[in-house]
This record gives sequence, structure tokens and C-alpha cells, in this order.
Amino acid sequence: MTTLRSLLAAALLCSPLAAQAQTTILFNNFLGPNDTLYTGVIHPWLDAIESATEGRVTFEIPEASLAPPPELLSMVQSGIADGGFIMTGFLEGSNPLLQISLLPGVNPNAEAGSVAYWRTYQEYFAGTDQLDGVELLGLLNVVPGSFYSMTDQVFDDIGDFQGAKFFSLPGYAARALSALGAVVSPGPAVRMYEVISGGVVDAYCCINYPSVENFNVMSFTRSSTEMPNGFFAPAFAFYVSSDIWNTISPEDQETIRGLSGEALARRLAAADEINTESRAAFEAAGGAIHPASEQMLSDLYAAWAPIYQAWIDSADAAGVDGAAALAYYREQVAQVASGE
Repeated sequence: MTTLRSLLAAALLCSPLAAQAQTTILFNNFLGPNDTLYTGVIHPWLDAIESATEGRVTFEIPEASLAPPPELLSMVQSGIADGGFIMTGFLEGSNPLLQISLLPGVNPNAEAGSVAYWRTYQEYFAGTDQLDGVELLGLLNVVPGSFYSMTDQVFDDIGDFQGAKFFSLPGYAARALSALGAVVSPGPAVRMYEVISGGVVDAYCCINYPSVENFNVMSFTRSSTEMPNGFFAPAFAFYVSSDIWNTISPEDQETIRGLSGEALARRLAAADEINTESRAAFEAAGGAIHPASEQMLSDLYAAWAPIYQAWIDSADAAGVDGAAALAYYREQVAQVASGE
């Protein structure tokens, strides 16, 4: 199928009508039709591209995902779909650089994290990633999540994590909790309700306030402990296949780039607004919200120092100055969060 697309692309580019050619992109979506990331960010972005290219580039969304979550990049690379997005945690082995935004305690909100993610990619990672066969259009973080307690235990001291039974997403979040002495049961978000409702754990992490509602776990939750820079924010990479990208005229490619990258990242401001509303609903439903103390924050960052260093080492091994990239990421986050 990839060969066929290549031949079609070459034929179109050689045609005098290439600039007017229409490209329909089969764009995979694995989120639910009512998911706020899809309805508030992704779908409006795709609509904007269709409008700005005057219909020369359109998108077709399949009714169900064409591949399981870990295979959503290879699905496009192999030509099953023309575009899509994947949680970057699934790419840790092949793309360690893209894990920067998954580090604990680095994202105050979705917009700041997403803009910093894209700027850092442009400044440090472009040309060094391993996203073969695709054109990267965007990198997004969702709103970071807190620590949620299902008991009277409030996480206001680093010692409170010792022996606490946590549900966590796998990867960096699970490793960060394990570094605190927590007993972690990692798994995909779709298993969250099963584990939490079954009483397997006493606490959970990694999701924001809208997701507490969406995963129906509010009734099991008594409190949350918030960090100024969040604990963990899932991240996504958005892309289309290089073959399909080459069927698009240079003018329309430039238009799409202008609507993607940082412009796409800025759309996450809508997710932050939704999170603020859901946070109020969490309190109204009886959930207590506790800010992490300065001492607890200091202790957390100290405990996570080896995790930060491990990422820096992986970046260095990939040919990037990891310490400089992480410092730049943090600077960009602070700038955007302060309104710059």
C-alpha cells in the first residue's frame, strides 16, 4: 500500500494540476467521540485545515481505531492509515527525547506544557528523532493530574507515599511513584475503574479532574494533592505519512504547518478551562483539595533527581545536550504559564 501511495504521489507531483489536487487523509482517532481532547482540540484543528485549504485537504475519520494504542505510529508508517496520533510513552524505546514532557512535575497546565514541548522539539530534537516515514505536525500534553486519595490519608509529606497502594499509568509515572516508596499497580487508563472500584489500591494518579468524572471514579475519591507543576501529563504526537504529505502542494503544506505546531499547542487552553470547571465540580461533590507544601515539593524533586538524570543521559546518548534541553523546556513552560 505504501508503494501505491508513493506512485500516486509521484504522478500527482508531475501533473500540471498538482497544485489543485485534492488529498483525503484517513486520520485515525482512538478517543471516544465525546472525549474533550477530540471535541475541543483535534476536531476543530482538522476542520481548520480543511477550511484554510479550501477543501484541497480533507480528513476521513474511521468509526473505530484501526490499531491498538501501541501500534498507532507503525499503523501509519505501514500505510494502514494516512495520519493519526499516539501517546508518546509508547515510543520510549525508539524516541527517548519525546519523553521529556512525561517527566514528573514539569507541566503546570496543558497549554504551557504543549507549547514548551513543541518549542523544545524545534530547538533541540528536530532531525534527531526516529519518526521515520511521517511528517510530525504537533506535540501535545493534556492537563496534568494530581495524587488522589481514596482514604482519609492525605499526601502532605513524602513519607505518606511509603507503602501506599497506587494505581498508575505505566512508564515515568509508575517509576516516579516507585521512587517514593509507593506500591504501584500500573496499567492503561481503561483499567482504572476496575482496579479502583475493586479496592485493589488506596490511591491513584495521572489523570486530571475531567478524567475523574469521565472514568467514573469520583465516588471512590476523597481528596487530591496538587503540585504547582502537576505530577504527570500524558502526551501525544500527531503526524501524517510522508507519502500522503508529498501529495499536498507546498502552499497547502505551509498552511497546515501554520495551523499545527505551536498553533495546535495553543488550542490546549480550552482543555485548561475545562479542567478548572471540573476542579470546581470535584470540590462541590465533596472532594478535598490540598496544595503540596514547599517541604514536600522539595523532597519530591530530590527523590526524582535520578529520573531527571536518566532522561538527560538518554538525550545525551541521542546526540542532544539533555541538561540544556530540559532547562530550556522548563524556561518555556514558565514563560507561557506567566502569559509571555
